[in-house]
Amino acid sequence: MNENRILQIFGSIRKIHMIGIGGIGMSGIADVLLRIGFRVSGSDSTESSITEHLRSLGAEISIGHHRDQIRRPDIVVYSSAIKRDNPEYRQAERLGIKLIRRAEFLGMLLSVWPIRIGVAGTHGKTSTSSILASALDAAGSHPSLFIGGIIKDLHTNARMDSKTCVIFEADEFDRTFLALPPTLAIITNVDADHLDIYKNINDMKTAFLEYANSIPENGSVILCHDDPEARSLLPLIDRPCVTYGEHPDADFHIGDVRYDTESHFKLYYNGEAIGDFAMRQVGLHYIQNAAAALACAYLLHLDIASAGSGVYSYAGVERRFELRYEQGNVLFYDDYAHHPTEIAATLKGIRTRYPERRLIVIFQPHLFSRTRDFARGFARSLQLADKVFLVDIYPAREAPIPGVSSAMIVDMMREAGCGNVSYIPDMKDIPAALIPEIRPGDIIVTMGAGDIWKVCDTVFKSWNER
Repeated sequence: MNENRILQIFGSIRKIHMIGIGGIGMSGIADVLLRIGFRVSGSDSTESSITEHLRSLGAEISIGHHRDQIRRPDIVVYSSAIKRDNPEYRQAERLGIKLIRRAEFLGMLLSVWPIRIGVAGTHGKTSTSSILASALDAAGSHPSLFIGGIIKDLHTNARMDSKTCVIFEADEFDRTFLALPPTLAIITNVDADHLDIYKNINDMKTAFLEYANSIPENGSVILCHDDPEARSLLPLIDRPCVTYGEHPDADFHIGDVRYDTESHFKLYYNGEAIGDFAMRQVGLHYIQNAAAALACAYLLHLDIASAGSGVYSYAGVERRFELRYEQGNVLFYDDYAHHPTEIAATLKGIRTRYPERRLIVIFQPHLFSRTRDFARGFARSLQLADKVFLVDIYPAREAPIPGVSSAMIVDMMREAGCGNVSYIPDMKDIPAALIPEIRPGDIIVTMGAGDIWKVCDTVFKSWNER
């Protein structure tokens, strides 16, 4: 059993402290460790449903970081967001306790599965991973999981199931994916991002190429042919590789796409039709993600029709274009999009599904550096909405950068002739500004990787009680 193999890998290690345990990547690892008998403690800056869940499994969790919370664990695991001046990190150093980054720790865990499916890409990792999980479940594989979002059907982002196959999200932030060992390596796209980590897009491409070439000779890279930057890696990949997409040269070719309240498409492999498929999510980016999942199922010699039924039954992930409320013909959605490309993909998908409806977006930029680097991209993407509200930047791990604020995006949108944009610095003031604007048939979308989702709940409650 994999549980026994994990215990063997870690030897005498049984007590683990996790700094940043409430993060989506750390929490999944903690969940699995607790279920197989490890003693887990940890800390995070805020209380959340995740920390509550881990406590219910037996974790000892403190809110806030203090050196006294390092109570002689066997090792300390820390997330990439933790700085070296963190008091718990420094205390572990003083006490001589081994510190290990989450990526390396996850890599140790993953090594027990012979089939390791890593999903990488600047955008779409969580959706692709979760669609793949649904497809493989329906085809009878039931993979183990470590992904970056809560799957609605499973109410978790991690599980121990199959002893042979695991799906994991291979995050490019902090070059994390280079510490992970895939046998099947999906690449959804390569876009400029995390420019606080990478010098430029070419630096990112070099890292993605290293990830692709890390698979064994009997593995395979599964790459989106529609993405120009990902496609440019093809001549440099020296491992077996297949491609997917609408591009005519894609090995797994997407054709006959049509939309109604669902997405419909055919998938061809080397010119031969392998099935007609449908999914309840609307938009080309969802179809591309589904094609990656179906290509993976095909390469694993699973029944493709069963995998297709899993694609159709896929219910989504929390905070990935999630319908939160529907009342009086008004729809309230929340979405994690925090890059111009992601925002454009989500808004185009909404326009495809609801072409006659008015679209109102409340956007919270994520990180000062990302806002500085992509302000014009945000300004262009947000113009796909009919009305836009911007709130202050969610700083996460960063200190403010002088001159960088959400007002930059507002000014650029107005310069481009977009008059329906408002800057409301404090998101607590959004309900008062937005509610008088709401009309029957509107679609309200909160967007961002921070805590903007709270506004969706607050606006709906206030609007419903008016």
